[in-house]
Amino acid sequence: MTRRLGIAIVGMVIAALVLAGVGTLVLAAVIDREAAEQELIEQSEALSALLSELTFATPSNAEGGTVRQRLRDVARTISVEGIGIVVLPRDGGAPLGGLPVGLEVEDFDLDAIRRKETISGAKDNLIWAAASSTNRAGMSQMLVLTRERDPILLPAFRWWAIASIITVGLAIALTLRLSRRLTAPIRDTASTASRIAAGDLSARAEPSSRAGEEVEQLIHSINTMAATLDRSRALERQFLLSVSHDLRTPLTSIRGYGEALADGAVNDPVHVGVIIEGEAKRLERLVGDLLLLARLEGTGFEYHTATVDLGPLVNAATVGVRHEAEQRSVAITVRTPDEPARIQADPDRYSQVIGNLVGNALRFAQETVVVRVWKEDGGVHLSVADDGPGISNADLPHVFERLYVAKDNPSIKESGSGLGLAIVRELTEGMGGSVLARRSSFGGAEFVVSFPSAP
Repeated sequence: MTRRLGIAIVGMVIAALVLAGVGTLVLAAVIDREAAEQELIEQSEALSALLSELTFATPSNAEGGTVRQRLRDVARTISVEGIGIVVLPRDGGAPLGGLPVGLEVEDFDLDAIRRKETISGAKDNLIWAAASSTNRAGMSQMLVLTRERDPILLPAFRWWAIASIITVGLAIALTLRLSRRLTAPIRDTASTASRIAAGDLSARAEPSSRAGEEVEQLIHSINTMAATLDRSRALERQFLLSVSHDLRTPLTSIRGYGEALADGAVNDPVHVGVIIEGEAKRLERLVGDLLLLARLEGTGFEYHTATVDLGPLVNAATVGVRHEAEQRSVAITVRTPDEPARIQADPDRYSQVIGNLVGNALRFAQETVVVRVWKEDGGVHLSVADDGPGISNADLPHVFERLYVAKDNPSIKESGSGLGLAIVRELTEGMGGSVLARRSSFGGAEFVVSFPSAP
């Protein structure tokens, strides 16, 4: 990644230098040429006005030279300095005179010269301008001035090349430093992720002040994932220990009483049978909870929803747990509204929610469990509250998590595996409701299940 980032940055710098340098040089060349042409045009027009005052009226001079010969002599004399004079005969014959070195008659628009126009252009390394006039003999004549292109562009190109090399060198040095600074946190985070993938869930990526906001978010996500996986592993170990204990205890009891029956050491077989039956039901409930959670995790679990009045449903669901409440010396109070409180839910699954919540409350309650139904804000709410020790602030956000067992639960009365409340949440949310946990007005725990009111 460091190499790709460096190549990308240096490439962008080089491209910017090339575009800026070439564009500047081309623009400078165009401006220089236009300025040179304009200057030559002004000079050629001024000199052309002076040239028109020359008179070659006599056919010969004392030396016997003709007008054509004199024009050639004058042209050759002044063309060395980049000036040329050409006379255009009236009969359209070949032009007379001499042009600056590097130019030919074919390079000029002679018709434009006869129309008294000034023309300009460039050829190879020369910039030229040609102005027309009429001499005293009545013939059109053309004055040509030339100038070589300004050699300043070549030194400018050299300086641009030197500056570009220095800039690219600085860009490479800064890119290497910047890329190392930016990618170092990413490499450290990748190393931490590899350790986590290898099973080291205690690995954490160190936050870096050098990293950008996106890298900080990545580091935070990696650390959060590692903490979640570590906690899940701890919950899994806790769950296995709890389930093992819940399975071993009734199995030990059943095995012990079974061996006693086989040895004939039991005086009251009926009493022993009742104990074995109770332990078997306990195992059946535990296995049923495990199977139900497995089914809830799948996509094929179905709910048979109908319009349900919670008043009669709650009364019916609490009848089955009153015997257990009497054994624990806990009073169950049910409060339902006089008017119907209807919701759309699966009656059997909602009864199971009530049973799990009341059963959980009985394991923690000291003397009282209150089950209440009421209507408020377009919804129907069910609460199960107890006067037990309550839920600590550390446990409150996690009570509905699967396999979770509170750290401060009273071990004398609580021997569950932490599946009951997880099942409550899965069933409630699966039917379109919501559930929350909070402290009750009695000082214990309260669980509130809410559903929208049915028409």
